[in-house]
Amino acid sequence: MLRARLTLVLGIVLLAAGVAGFATAGRGLRTTSVHVGAVPVELVRPGGAAAGGAARPVVVVVHGYAGSGRLMRPFADTLARRGYLVALPDLAGHGANPRRLTEAALDRDLAAVVRYVRGLPGADPARVALVGHSMGAAAVVRAGAADRSIAATVAISIGDDAAAATRPGPRHLLAMYGAFEPSGIGSTTEATGAERVVRVPLAEHIGVLFADRTHHETARWLDRALGHHPDRPVIAAKARLVPGGLSLVGGLLILIGALLSGRTGAAPAPPDRERLGLRIGAVLVAPVPGELAGVALAHALPNTVTGYLTGYFAGCGAALVAAALLIRRPDRPARPSPAALARAALLALAALAAVVLPVHAGLTDVAPHGPDWWVVALLALAVAALLAGAHALLGTPWSYAAVVALCLPMPVASLIGVAPGFLALISPLVLVLIGLHVAVCAAAGRPWWRTVLAGALTVAWPVAVVLPVLG
Repeated sequence: MLRARLTLVLGIVLLAAGVAGFATAGRGLRTTSVHVGAVPVELVRPGGAAAGGAARPVVVVVHGYAGSGRLMRPFADTLARRGYLVALPDLAGHGANPRRLTEAALDRDLAAVVRYVRGLPGADPARVALVGHSMGAAAVVRAGAADRSIAATVAISIGDDAAAATRPGPRHLLAMYGAFEPSGIGSTTEATGAERVVRVPLAEHIGVLFADRTHHETARWLDRALGHHPDRPVIAAKARLVPGGLSLVGGLLILIGALLSGRTGAAPAPPDRERLGLRIGAVLVAPVPGELAGVALAHALPNTVTGYLTGYFAGCGAALVAAALLIRRPDRPARPSPAALARAALLALAALAAVVLPVHAGLTDVAPHGPDWWVVALLALAVAALLAGAHALLGTPWSYAAVVALCLPMPVASLIGVAPGFLALISPLVLVLIGLHVAVCAAAGRPWWRTVLAGALTVAWPVAVVLPVLG
């Protein structure tokens, strides 16, 4: 009980610190939401006494593939405090934008936003700049090359060789990439012909967005190119990331502490070692039907990565369930009572809230829009099959290791071309979400089925929602 209480207290402290951090993250800024046609745009500008004065330079900050305007909010926190007016659009297929993603739709959306911000009250139409990440970096390079009135462009982690080869390129182009990114992104960034190329240390594809060096280089470059004298030399790269992390860890610790408090004093069942070799062999074979199903479903859903993941998890889960029936022959579980089912549903909702709310507030948009709802449901069913199959075949604690191990072939399949390429970048997110489920599952104890719905939703929801609907 002492461990449970300490876990609860620590969770409450961290959650309170996270909430306090969110409360101060936007201090001194004024934020409004508008629609430019079908494009949702968040506008961030200096607030209070700093809001008036001469016309201000404008920066349109563009997210990457599977991102959102919310993911790029730290750039608005930095630049708006320095005196810029910042626009954060959700481009086609992302965030709250219902349009399907194509390159043409992406470019049209960005051009529409640039036209809109030039006409904003208090904006200087002669000083408009673009900042983009990954897919968004390619979009801003194309836009800056096509519209020579764009005063400066910053391309972060560009991976599109065709966009990087555009000549003449944008005016006053700064290019950056993380030191831990795939080598292809580094070489493409170097090939942009940018006036300055920066290799950001200790940063990978997402971490580069929250690196102080990235924000410092971006702000200094725009200040110089646009002739802007910043109101305050502020860098706010982690103003929302840190509160989001504290809230995530705090919420999970509160949930784990509550689960530990509710457990009985009975000792956990010893690991089941009967025919363990055969059962481990079944785990090693499971990726084969998983890969076949993943490839088959890759183009059946609105996003190839979501389709592949749904097929892979469902194929692996089906193989594990079949092996459990043939090898282990587990006893049929007793029919759960309505109260037990209600507790499992409550656990699922609590686990989902503990993960999704901090991610939405501190990282990126994970609110479902359009077809996201049924895609989340399909992927959740596939994840549930994987978790149920692993628990039925191996039991705890072996099932935890099996689920993690079955995620490892995914980035390998992506790198060799069997699976969609973006899977290599999103696989760490899947592993982190699986790890969070394992922590909740270990705290919940038996019976194993009560955590399956919680695990299925906490893994499927963030992954399915962030991936865009393709055209």
